[in-house]
Amino acid sequence: MQYWDIGSYLGRYPDQQSLLHDFTARVRSAPRPLPADMSDRPVVRVALLYPDLQASDYWQRNLTAFERRARALGLNLSITVYSSQPGGIDPMLQAEQLRVALAGQPDYLVYTLDTPIHHRLAERLLAMSSADRAGPKIILQNITTPLRAWDGMQPFLYVGFDHIEGSRMLARHLAGMTSGQGEVVVLYAGDGYISEVRGDTFIREIAAFPGLRVRATYLTHLQMDVARRATEDALKRYPNAVLIYACATDIALGAVAAVANAGRGDTPLVNGWGGGAEELHLIGTGALAATIMRMNDDAGVAMAEAIAMDLQGEGHRVPQLFSGDMVLVTRDMEAATIDHLKQRAFRYSGAPADAPSRQILPAPLTGR
Repeated sequence: MQYWDIGSYLGRYPDQQSLLHDFTARVRSAPRPLPADMSDRPVVRVALLYPDLQASDYWQRNLTAFERRARALGLNLSITVYSSQPGGIDPMLQAEQLRVALAGQPDYLVYTLDTPIHHRLAERLLAMSSADRAGPKIILQNITTPLRAWDGMQPFLYVGFDHIEGSRMLARHLAGMTSGQGEVVVLYAGDGYISEVRGDTFIREIAAFPGLRVRATYLTHLQMDVARRATEDALKRYPNAVLIYACATDIALGAVAAVANAGRGDTPLVNGWGGGAEELHLIGTGALAATIMRMNDDAGVAMAEAIAMDLQGEGHRVPQLFSGDMVLVTRDMEAATIDHLKQRAFRYSGAPADAPSRQILPAPLTGR
């Protein structure tokens, strides 16, 4: 396997267990501002390259939580964000954004690792940094499974939520909802990490239920309209399908639209993945059967805390990975329970009252 799952990694490096335990307690706690004598230090430059031009509000909320926790800690940061669409749609843009970001000589660079182009660019950065200790410290966002091949040149921090465990939780619940019987269609993201840890994990997990048969898989490249068309095709080819498994929010939204347009009621079941505002709205209407809800803001808080520790000379106490808490949310949950989870998950970015109206804009080349 290309990655270590969290359990395997902590088993191989047991000293990381105590670091992760202490760091998790720090993330969950109220902020402890830096000493006053650190306020006159130079501004710390942070560049974030985010695939945030999508319906999922994970990335925008992550940024808000990071900024607000950093402010609460007393960090003096200059933050530049480079936005793009997900799924490696425009790899040349992402490569150019990385070049521009590095030209700004950031102290920390926050990146993701979904597509092969992400992998190649991140590996090049880590190799350069490992060779001469120059360049920014790398934080890899939305990945919590360290790469085996990168031993000796791992990033400063892997941060996000455990896609593998979340997909297992969904698989077990959805298998129960279908009584372990029927045809299943899987809507992948693209050729990359998210499809592997969410889609492949789901398929392996439901293999324990012989009555559930995966009839087809589709690549959607995390595009809502592609997911809608894929679901329309699946409904025609497999009219008896009991479940459309979606690997991400934008995919789920497209699938829900196709099922609704087909006049099928709530059949087949459709799941979400992430538990952001759009998904929670659809959970409330019953259009989504279930989702994994991330305690979203913890990832942004963890980034701010890791930088704060590093600036205080405690970078060696930052664990190699941080994975935030997740909760299975279903459409039969009481609204009060979900509202409580919203308050916890969105403690910095603000609990949504309903699904937001979000405009997807073209990607800027330079940061903001």
